[in-house]
Amino acid sequence: MSIIEALASRIADGLASQLNLDQEKRSVIAYGLIGILQVTSLFLMITVIGLMTGTLYESLIIFFSVGYIRKSTGGAHSRTMWGCNTVSVASITLLAILSRYLFGIPLDVYVNAGITMAVFLAGFIIFHKRVPVDSPNKPIVSSEKIRRLRRESFGKLCLFLLLTGAAIALAESSERLYSIASSIRMAMVWQAITLTETGGSLLARVDRAINSVL
Repeated sequence: MSIIEALASRIADGLASQLNLDQEKRSVIAYGLIGILQVTSLFLMITVIGLMTGTLYESLIIFFSVGYIRKSTGGAHSRTMWGCNTVSVASITLLAILSRYLFGIPLDVYVNAGITMAVFLAGFIIFHKRVPVDSPNKPIVSSEKIRRLRRESFGKLCLFLLLTGAAIALAESSERLYSIASSIRMAMVWQAITLTETGGSLLARVDRAINSVL
């Protein structure tokens, strides 16, 4: 049991005892607490690393962007909390550093727009073929829910396209907006990869390797 799971279990036990809840309700509380504590711990780790590497804005943009769009698209995920936390922190940190120091350089507006259109066009194609990607434990069988998730996914993708375009358009007034635009693109690329079978297979291998070490 991880530290997060142990802490969630203790809190749930205390709440269940005070409120006189049965085991089923106690389990629901524990499950919800695990999710809250995991997201909180990831946020804190990413914030600290972002401050240390000078990529706070980029790290948080990628963190929230992926989390927001993933609620609709689904995608490959680690089987364990250790794997999830490690992959999340490592990938966000790497993508943020690349966005800030490699791809966050001033570019001609047309070149920048061309890169953006290529990234989002690829995203639209992958979304069209794959969204929503469910999990074996929670398969999506309702046709209405599938249509709703697809509408939400494409709507969010369009929103991020507009935000990237706005950052590019305003980048001349602040060079940091180049890396902000790159961060949004990186988040979309990462999420699109996790929707593919290749991305899922790669993540599974990384997850097994992490857990074999830990």
